[in-house]
Amino acid sequence: MSYEPSSWHELPAPLQPLVTPAQLVSLRRYAELLQEWNQRVNLVSRRDIGQVWEHHIVPSLLLVLWRRFPAGAQVLDLGTGGGLPGIPLAIVHPETRFLLLDSTRKKVEAVTAMVAELGLSARCRVQWSRAETLTARFPFVVGRAVAPLPQVLRWAERLLDPQGTLYYYTGEPWPAPPPPWQTTWLAFREKMPQTPYPRL
Repeated sequence: MSYEPSSWHELPAPLQPLVTPAQLVSLRRYAELLQEWNQRVNLVSRRDIGQVWEHHIVPSLLLVLWRRFPAGAQVLDLGTGGGLPGIPLAIVHPETRFLLLDSTRKKVEAVTAMVAELGLSARCRVQWSRAETLTARFPFVVGRAVAPLPQVLRWAERLLDPQGTLYYYTGEPWPAPPPPWQTTWLAFREKMPQTPYPRL
């Protein structure tokens, strides 16, 4: 089924069974907050902010069409920017903990305020830091438009548990990762041919 956005508050049909009504309310509020904060801090491209739902919220959620994080697990959102994909994923994973990391202080302040207003502070920590300074390891790392894939893999190599998994949102063309990385491409277009992010 293709994704043809008719309203910025609607979810495409494949996602609807995976998001509760209360979570949808939180996602809508997050979209509003992201627009509001973007007037003060450059969290996403200003030419793209009018399509924040279609271009940022929905693409961040597409991972749940294939994978759900287990209850009690901790997920690192590497280079969260305006809270993407971490905040949408946290909203639909109510029993999972998230660390939202970014090296830009103003972005961290904005994300901290949004996390608090959305009632996520108990399980979503926001940290102003560079990836190179973290010493903890995580079973799951996510990232979206952070850096070229080779750089993201260098960070993830330090930050992942030995059997951990990195989920990196990227478009075409996608470079082949170096050994010993094992890769599975999750093609978003298999679920929604019109989504602007074809691969994970």
